[in-house]
Amino acid sequence: MGDQLLTNRHFSDLNPLFYGREKCERGHAFGPAIRKYTLIHYVESGCGIFCKGGKEYTVNAGEMFIILPDEVTFYKADENDPWMYRWVGFDGAISETFSSLSPVMPVSDEVFPRVSEEIKEKGILEYTLASQLFVLVANITSIESGRSGGYVRRVKDYIKSSYMRSIRVEEIAESLNLDRRYLSRIFKNETGRTIQDYIISVRMKEAKRLLDEGYGVCETANFCGYSDYSNFFKLFSRECGESPSKYRKKVI
Repeated sequence: MGDQLLTNRHFSDLNPLFYGREKCERGHAFGPAIRKYTLIHYVESGCGIFCKGGKEYTVNAGEMFIILPDEVTFYKADENDPWMYRWVGFDGAISETFSSLSPVMPVSDEVFPRVSEEIKEKGILEYTLASQLFVLVANITSIESGRSGGYVRRVKDYIKSSYMRSIRVEEIAESLNLDRRYLSRIFKNETGRTIQDYIISVRMKEAKRLLDEGYGVCETANFCGYSDYSNFFKLFSRECGESPSKYRKKVI
């Protein structure tokens, strides 16, 4: 339906300017463009790419991407599975909250601003959108607070206590009620490595300790969560610069 214009009520905190919804054609693109307000899109289905600050992000259904004032941005629908999205543009003092967020992040469809025909007919659209924006801010602030307050630490603690078992990133993300891609992204941003690489590093550190204490190579592999000895041999050799059997000979 494209942009639907609103009456500018000049709300000081969160002030909706326009909203819209569209099912894009394959490869439909917008930009490069620059704006004087905050604009967020929520992808209902399909996917596409979002570019800003020299970086390209893939955005999938269930995620939103954030465009800040004075940023040069470009976005494009996927050629095979083009996105359908809703958007809302706004300004106001609290809109600065979005500048501290990840450019792409998951958000519940239930809290992203939406418009019904009933709301439009009542003529209270701007007030309703403003209230929905407050709900959105509360939701994403909670997500980011959880992230900065301990998501990465909780993942590390879990890996350190469970390295001897099979660990799947999907299961960790599910236990935290997070999207796997989002969890992987914030972990990589804060630690500089992937969750899988961190699992390997914890296991290899423990493997060296066990070999130092005289345990056999196969025992050590099992104790560190590897039922496939050849995989353990390959990873240990890559991480430690020598095979586990050679390492063990040096310490016994």
